[in-house]
Amino acid sequence: MSHADTTASSDAPNNPCSDCARAGHCLGGALTADSLHPPQVVRSVVAKGEHLYHAGDPADTLYVIRGGATKTYVCSSEGEEEVRGFQLANDAAGLESVCDRTYHTNAVALSRSWVCKLPAAAVREKMTRSSSFRDRVLTKLCHEFERLYGMLHRGRCAADQRVAGFLVTQLRGQDGDTRTEIDLPMSRSDLARYLGLATETVSRVFTRLQERGVLKSRGAHCEIVNPAALQALS
Repeated sequence: MSHADTTASSDAPNNPCSDCARAGHCLGGALTADSLHPPQVVRSVVAKGEHLYHAGDPADTLYVIRGGATKTYVCSSEGEEEVRGFQLANDAAGLESVCDRTYHTNAVALSRSWVCKLPAAAVREKMTRSSSFRDRVLTKLCHEFERLYGMLHRGRCAADQRVAGFLVTQLRGQDGDTRTEIDLPMSRSDLARYLGLATETVSRVFTRLQERGVLKSRGAHCEIVNPAALQALS
């Protein structure tokens, strides 16, 4: 687990959320709001390739991604890495800490990332006494269930549909608004593992979508030129 570059606000050592612009839209801000003695939320900077946690570790922390990106994965019995999901800004990693004692996946930073560590015990305790906070956590869990259901559905889809469906999901903001541009920090090989495709297949799909005028892809940046066509394909 990463402990690098841990920081906290000097004027509010027990509540670094007090000087965070995202506090009103984040589980950390909701956890510490309206509390005379807020639980200790710790900010950390995690280097690329560094793990937040490993499968089997005690699930004592819920992680909110402030910036950067992480992925969760498991290893098959053959030693192959199976990517289970990606977490970008304002996403949560380690949601199993809400209802289980150990993590079931590994979480690793795809790039230099900024995270907030929320004590799982404090999260569970506040869920028992705050219906609004409980609803926010349950909404996160609901989105996770929907994503996992989507993974099962994608197994019956063609390659173009899998990639298009992933892009549509990533473009949809947590507030329900749909953007037309997004950065995809994951490698093509990681995306392929997540979608259950070969890396070369994913690259060919992006090429076809560009040739059809559906999107423009430059490195990690992706611009959707024809959102209706992408939605129809998904």
